[in-house]
Amino acid sequence: MITGNAADSITFLEKGKIILYPTEAVYGLGCDPFNENAVNKIYKIKKRPMDKKMIIIGSKLEHFDHLIDLEKLNNKVLKSWPGHKTWLIPAKDNCPEWLKDSNTGLIAIRCSNHATVKEICNNYKNPIISTSANISGSKILQTSTEIANLLGDNIDFIVDGSIGNEKKPSIIEIMDTGKIIRT
Repeated sequence: MITGNAADSITFLEKGKIILYPTEAVYGLGCDPFNENAVNKIYKIKKRPMDKKMIIIGSKLEHFDHLIDLEKLNNKVLKSWPGHKTWLIPAKDNCPEWLKDSNTGLIAIRCSNHATVKEICNNYKNPIISTSANISGSKILQTSTEIANLLGDNIDFIVDGSIGNEKKPSIIEIMDTGKIIRT
């Protein structure tokens, strides 16, 4: 397992590899969301059901332009970003099927203000997958050492950095209805 800075992670993302990186509240597993094999690898690592979609995280609205219609974002969404809030937003028709809910057509999007996430996404010029670095349904681990011990060779690169000051994962809200999915 290799560690380094956010800029070093770009080569791994480009090659379809899995990275471990700090977010606002927890360490996340990430990959290129447009690489279906990489996304599927994260599902396998986490033992997560394929119908439980993962968050796409970026650092500016332009990162999501090919996934959602930015002109349809409401003021509530725009006022909360960048920040620690995830929104379920209607995906564009050409959004990869593995990223959106097959029943609702919604995709989970967060525009982050976390320094490491911003550096990764700005250097990559794209959003990345963001999901807690644990086995699905299990306790969320708080240190990169604990995570590396649990997930080992499944992680290709660890991004140096610190978790933010948030105490729990992001709230998830449906943009069109205001319904809170996760508090």
